[in-house]
Amino acid sequence: MDIPSISVIVASISVVVATIFTISSMRHATKTSQTGLIIQLNSALRASVNDLVEAGQILNLEFNTYKEYLNKHGDPFSNKAFITLAAYYDGLGFLLYKRLIDIETIKYIVSGAVTINWEKLEPVIEGMRKDQKLPELFEWFEYLYKEMKKKGA
Repeated sequence: MDIPSISVIVASISVVVATIFTISSMRHATKTSQTGLIIQLNSALRASVNDLVEAGQILNLEFNTYKEYLNKHGDPFSNKAFITLAAYYDGLGFLLYKRLIDIETIKYIVSGAVTINWEKLEPVIEGMRKDQKLPELFEWFEYLYKEMKKKGA
């Protein structure tokens, strides 16, 4: 092989590598843009630490069933703490489903809180789904919980 042939091969490889790099960069930029847009549109994902800590007080409430929750604490749709937590985890679950965030990052951010919160709120969410005829209500929160359980978190 002579030098002109080698330079043609090197140039061709360079073009292929540059094209792959450009496509990869564009995909990453699109993913970042989509994530930013979802976070902007979903105010629950912008909840502050204080909002989440305050909302976490719902874990101290006494209830085991949807009916018991209704009798003791009223409509969950009008409970800011309930909606803050459920909507926050629902948003994280949607980001995970769309592969805009990975499970390891979520584990780092919220640790075991997903499991604790889902297991506490599940009977109420299930009751709300039936009562309001909204079978998909907080479906991404449930999805997040199931994915975290698969990963042992």
